[in-house]
Amino acid sequence: MDTIIAPATAPGKAALAVIRVSGPAAQPMTQTLLERPIPWIPQRATLVRLWDRGEFLDQAVLVYWKKPHSFTGEDVVEISCHGSPYIVQKMVAAYIARGARFALPGEFTQRAFLHGKLDLTQAEAIHEIIQAQTPAALEGALGIHQGKLRNKIVQLRERLLGIVAHLEAYVDFPDEDVPPLVQKELEEALDCLEQELEALLRTAPVGKILREGVVTAIVGAPNVGKSSLFNALLREDRAIVSPIPGTTRDTIETECQLGGFCLRLVDTAGRRKTDDWIEQEGVRRAEAALAQADLVLYVIVAPEPEPEEVRRLLPPPGKVWLVVANKCDLGIHPDHRDRICVSALTGQGLDRLQEEIVRQLTGGLALAKEGWITINPRHEGLLRRAQEGLQRARTAWQEGASLELVSVDLRESLQALGEVIGLGCREEILDEVFRRFCIGK
Repeated sequence: MDTIIAPATAPGKAALAVIRVSGPAAQPMTQTLLERPIPWIPQRATLVRLWDRGEFLDQAVLVYWKKPHSFTGEDVVEISCHGSPYIVQKMVAAYIARGARFALPGEFTQRAFLHGKLDLTQAEAIHEIIQAQTPAALEGALGIHQGKLRNKIVQLRERLLGIVAHLEAYVDFPDEDVPPLVQKELEEALDCLEQELEALLRTAPVGKILREGVVTAIVGAPNVGKSSLFNALLREDRAIVSPIPGTTRDTIETECQLGGFCLRLVDTAGRRKTDDWIEQEGVRRAEAALAQADLVLYVIVAPEPEPEEVRRLLPPPGKVWLVVANKCDLGIHPDHRDRICVSALTGQGLDRLQEEIVRQLTGGLALAKEGWITINPRHEGLLRRAQEGLQRARTAWQEGASLELVSVDLRESLQALGEVIGLGCREEILDEVFRRFCIGK
């Protein structure tokens, strides 16, 4: 491979910048920039002065990582210099003049994968760690980076490989006294594998929420306290609160962290018929926010009977829909004894609301006990392919198909599981995975 270079820190002025160089010429190229020779001791920081064709570049700290004991598995030089964009530009230009190439997005991590320093799920987790905005998102990314998903996939794959090996040995070596798998044993083994795949697949919606956040629409009739609840969840006076119906004429959006999740709260106009054309537009926008939301908090008034529209509610499929009875500090009508009752004014019941939101978003999965293990869309597609292969194999077995045909379906599942961790992935798939990374990582 050629030698690549890129800043590993974000562009812009800063106290320090880190420049990463990886490849066979990383050390020789750096040697030509040094004011005087240094002992190239791996993993030791050395203060150096760097020059390019008689021009002083900067005084910097240099760390040498000798292959294979580096992030990429190649010789790596990391330079910590002053964070002037001009200095960084001159430093990179000096290496490019000596034959280095500017790295593509994710190319350092891609080289780490190609050199066996990490599997594909761990490589993807690096991107998730960088993008994480909440404790839960970071916990999930760190869990995968530590190998929790890889270990699970490897375990499932080894068990499936044992079944395939047994079937094929029985077919290929009939004279070797290989015991046949009885129908009950095979079906139980495939059922167990399928259930474990299904458990992983159930985490896909949670993974999406951790990566993208949750669009949360607060809706209801005028004067039920939607804006007050918006402010209470946000813990600041962001929306105007007034006893006058129709105060909120437009949607107000902002982000907040709740229970480890990132919620994009949307305060909306009260849903009612009105002749005021401005308020009509507010109601229209409220309906649009409702249609786009992942989570809907439908607010009613706790001291009053259940509104007729609540009885007629048909929550759209695919949305988390919670009816929240607000103003419980003024009393709770018997209709709402089993509802989530809160007071946006005093804070009463907000903890329970938060717990219920988290429970609904995670589908009740007790993920926190073992650390978050959530899958992304690429994992989901491959795991479904593996699951379908198991289902076809079991059906073929039950219908009396030949063991060769059963084995073909099981091998399809093996291939899909392998691709989750990067075994047998085509080059274009790898390029698609890594191109989403930032440059320098």
